[in-house]
Amino acid sequence: MSQATALQAGLMLQAPWSWRRNNGSLWALRLWTALTLLLVGAPALSALLWAPPRQAWLVIGVLGLAVVVGLYIMQFAALLRLDHPHAAHAVPGHRSAVRLAALLPWAAGVLLYGLAAAVVSALVFAADARAVMAMGLAAGLAAATVMLLVAAAYRWWWMWVVMSMLPTSMAIPGWSGLVVRAFSWASGVWQAQSLGLTALLLLAQGLALVSLFGQGDAAHADAYARRERLRQTLAANSVGQATPMAALGRWGEWLGRPLQRLSDAWLSRVCAAARPTAASVMARAEVVLYTNQHWVRHLAVVVFVQGLLLACMALVVAWVDVPLAQMLKHGHMGISIGLMSLCVSPVLGVHTALWHSRREQALLLLLPGMPQGRVLNHLLARRQAQHCLLLWASSLPGFVLVGWLGGTPEVMAFPLVELPLLAWLWRDTSRLQQPQAISAWPYGLCVLLGVLAMALLRWQPAAWWPLVLAVPGLTAVLLRWRWQRLASLPQALPAGRLG
Repeated sequence: MSQATALQAGLMLQAPWSWRRNNGSLWALRLWTALTLLLVGAPALSALLWAPPRQAWLVIGVLGLAVVVGLYIMQFAALLRLDHPHAAHAVPGHRSAVRLAALLPWAAGVLLYGLAAAVVSALVFAADARAVMAMGLAAGLAAATVMLLVAAAYRWWWMWVVMSMLPTSMAIPGWSGLVVRAFSWASGVWQAQSLGLTALLLLAQGLALVSLFGQGDAAHADAYARRERLRQTLAANSVGQATPMAALGRWGEWLGRPLQRLSDAWLSRVCAAARPTAASVMARAEVVLYTNQHWVRHLAVVVFVQGLLLACMALVVAWVDVPLAQMLKHGHMGISIGLMSLCVSPVLGVHTALWHSRREQALLLLLPGMPQGRVLNHLLARRQAQHCLLLWASSLPGFVLVGWLGGTPEVMAFPLVELPLLAWLWRDTSRLQQPQAISAWPYGLCVLLGVLAMALLRWQPAAWWPLVLAVPGLTAVLLRWRWQRLASLPQALPAGRLG
């Protein structure tokens, strides 16, 4: 390894931080850091205070692994962007530098996680030297494997789908037994030669990691173009820009065609029934105000995803003869978080969509019957709440199915904790600033509260009624306060004119 290659790799590792500093989005990094500390620190502290030592340190270990993987995937995503086919083909040392920049943080994460596990094993559990070494090697190998799998999934998006189906697939009796037997056999072989096998496996994983990057040929150029198209589309959607799904490629065009037809049909319907009334005017204006964040699109996605999930599970049940209740019980956490995401995303995208349609809003205010001033503020807020409640209600069948058939009624905590988020909608849109990205902290807060509420209901089922009464009561108080405040705010549209 030459000094120039090492220097080039070091500069590549600085890229994600330099990009954020240059585009003025370091605030987002600080926000994510604070959110991560909250999501990691609160469960870790709770485990240390109330859980037995072994379970507590297991929880802390899982949370620490999530942090290590998150930091690494941020670096790996930047390296995939830097892995340009022209640079790989024409710039001397570029390919070696990219691979070295991928290996260094990966190896550092493996080493730090393994050492931390060994130290905890020695100091907390007073294990002997052999057990300490085994714990450190196992933890380092686990960290290396998870980082490699997540990096590969970032390289090929379909691997996310495969990995998300693994918990549910464990409900299949034959498959789960095969996995358990294979893991037991591999664990026995590894324990016999832990040091040598760990070194061999880490070497193989390192080679697999560097193979994720391109060779500067035509296949590399095609893969890079697809990744960049997907990244740019997701970045545009993250700030509420109306990017057609066709920008994702042929499969995006195929998936986006029904949504576009639904939007066109809804616009035709409201235009055909146009009247100079506030309700009719707002129904037509919303198509322009929210573009790809319009409630019709979101409602179609929520219904489609639930139907697709049910159809896939029905096929699996018919094919392998596994009880549906068992599948839902194994996958209830992932399904619940996915359904919650479908409902929270419209709330997060409302204000960014209003910002990007602000120029058209000046013309919309000239429509006959368009309300003005305080009336517009209240009518806009009421319709936003109605549409979000419609999406929320459309997700309830999925939650009820998972909770009832899966024997996990505590999943209903997720839709319950979403309700106070309605008050977050009713803000002063006249002073909106240009969004850098859709605010993610409400989503993270909902996930955290949902998980904590589920844990509470499992631990104390008697907490159902206090929770059911307290959360809607808090929502009603927040909505009443925000509703009264809307009367004193400037006219909502055009958005951002006073920002």
